[in-house]
Amino acid sequence: MKKTLVMAAAAVLTGSMAYPSLAEEYVFEMAPVVVTANRMNENLVDARADISVVTSRQIEKLHLNTVEDALRTVPGTQYLNYGGNGLNANLSGIRINGSKDIILLVDGVRVTDFNGANNSGYMYSSLLNNMDNVERIEVLRGSAGALYGSGAKGGVINIITKNPGEKKTTVDIARGTGGREIYKLTTMGRVGKFSYMAYYDKLLIGDTKSGDGRLWPGHTHTLSDGVKFAYDFTDKHSLSLSYDKMKSRYRGYDFVYSNRYHGDYKSDMLTLQDKISIGKHWDNQFTYRRNKVKTNYFQDYDMNAQSNWGISSDYTYDIIGEQVSFHDEWNRLTFGVDYSKGRDNVLRAAGFDVNGNPVKTNHWYENYSFYIQEDWNFLPRWSLSGGLRHDRPETDQYTADFSSHTSKSYRLSYEITPKDTVYAGRNDFYILPGLDVLYIPQYGNAKVRPAYGYTDTIGYSHVFSDKTMFTINWFRTKDEQSIGYDTSSKKYKNFNQGVSRGWNAQLISQIGSKWSANVGWAHLYSNVPGDNFSLGYSPKDKLTFDMIYHNKKFTGGLDGFYFIRRKNPVNGDLKGWPDDKYGIYNLSFNYEPRKDFNFYLKINNIFDKLWAEHTDVIWSDHTPGTWYSMPGRTWLFGVKMEV
Repeated sequence: MKKTLVMAAAAVLTGSMAYPSLAEEYVFEMAPVVVTANRMNENLVDARADISVVTSRQIEKLHLNTVEDALRTVPGTQYLNYGGNGLNANLSGIRINGSKDIILLVDGVRVTDFNGANNSGYMYSSLLNNMDNVERIEVLRGSAGALYGSGAKGGVINIITKNPGEKKTTVDIARGTGGREIYKLTTMGRVGKFSYMAYYDKLLIGDTKSGDGRLWPGHTHTLSDGVKFAYDFTDKHSLSLSYDKMKSRYRGYDFVYSNRYHGDYKSDMLTLQDKISIGKHWDNQFTYRRNKVKTNYFQDYDMNAQSNWGISSDYTYDIIGEQVSFHDEWNRLTFGVDYSKGRDNVLRAAGFDVNGNPVKTNHWYENYSFYIQEDWNFLPRWSLSGGLRHDRPETDQYTADFSSHTSKSYRLSYEITPKDTVYAGRNDFYILPGLDVLYIPQYGNAKVRPAYGYTDTIGYSHVFSDKTMFTINWFRTKDEQSIGYDTSSKKYKNFNQGVSRGWNAQLISQIGSKWSANVGWAHLYSNVPGDNFSLGYSPKDKLTFDMIYHNKKFTGGLDGFYFIRRKNPVNGDLKGWPDDKYGIYNLSFNYEPRKDFNFYLKINNIFDKLWAEHTDVIWSDHTPGTWYSMPGRTWLFGVKMEV
């Protein structure tokens, strides 16, 4: 494909923008992008995969203050949110292509492992709370088990953080409705070959009101801080060390179950990365990450906050990866080894010894993975991709051994014209049951076995001009064996024969020198045994959009989505949610009197719509109103400055 088209399309999708002085017009700058499709640097137009990117410009100008805010602008993603009270701050489930089994990466490395089915989608929304530290978020839709390993059924989310740059310190302070307060401090600098970055973030959220005026009592207090140090030995060899810590406390009142609740979440993450380029064609990357994650959730049944029921977890994850890549005009080769280990720091019942005495142990779980992927341009317009990953999981003596497994992938691509590309392929997925699925006292089942299946994909991309690009991808995911929750036994178990299918389309455009826009459309059908998503939670169609207008000192933005529910014949006559068709629209305004000073206003749900994503109506007394309402209209006013 012609170089100008390649660079332009990549720039359009990534929103790689120049930041001129505020008296100048906004200039659209073309640049390549790093994408997640092949674990290698490439222009997005060459990725030949179902990918979206949320850029730092979108994050800043649309004031996407959390990972959840950012991902809601991406086609094919859906949150299952418990509303605006404190509960949601720590229990917000995300799905991609209808699947809760996804992988979350930060800088290409897993945050945790062995979360397994029913858990990996419930990532804590407070994670990486300081969005000022995010360069972009890449979302790869569809199975990617051969490339990324266990869990990559619905897709992969890769949060790319910023590298330390020239000396700069920024302060961001904001207040809004619902007791929302935001305090952010970020500083970075460079001295010779050494660079550093540090951040601190405090987020407070109080009571919120839904679109019908109902008050939802709650409080969330989240602190995030971290540092990153980097040293450039040469322009081709760098070493970085980062530490990120987050602590979130929350409490509130659950109107659905008529009880108070409280809880907390803690995460301590240490990451070491060494990157080196050897000659023109070879690259090597070594990564070590340790993440300690601790959670607590309690329901309080009386006025003295005596907890009659609760659930807790305390895990340590160690993740090591070694990746080697080769690239030239005709080939791109990636191979490596991944090792991960999860340890339950809580003593759990594990059976009985030979004398009949109960035994407790700290359960553990580890996996060795070996993978290889090659992209071969075997003819001027044709390319063939193939990959293999071999997993060798091991568990402690109190869990039955899991057999090894090999996942495969392949894809054939054809460049019809310099502007049109079509491709088709298949990717396997393999999902190891999580530590919670196996061991947690309330629901665990040590007899659960890994889930596996595959996804077929057909995709097409068209570059209209150097500033406009369109992609559409059809998929069909087949579960040969899945993991789900059995409502009769109230335990996790294996199920067979599930299917999801649909398509994702997106249009990315820079319109003149002042406008940019992204529009997405996702269509979905999902029916997976043991997964309640098909009981009315899933969208039939969902339109996502964001647009930004820039004119000298003023920038305005609009983002949101329109949701059309897919009804299930089993409960389709019930009013399980406030509305089955609804739109949520958010406005952003920025005024920059100086280059180092910005006033901003963010208004969410501008039409004060009553809506909900979690419900109890379809499960209990079928009374409309027993759902977890999302916040109505809210506003946030703030100032961001360089000091």
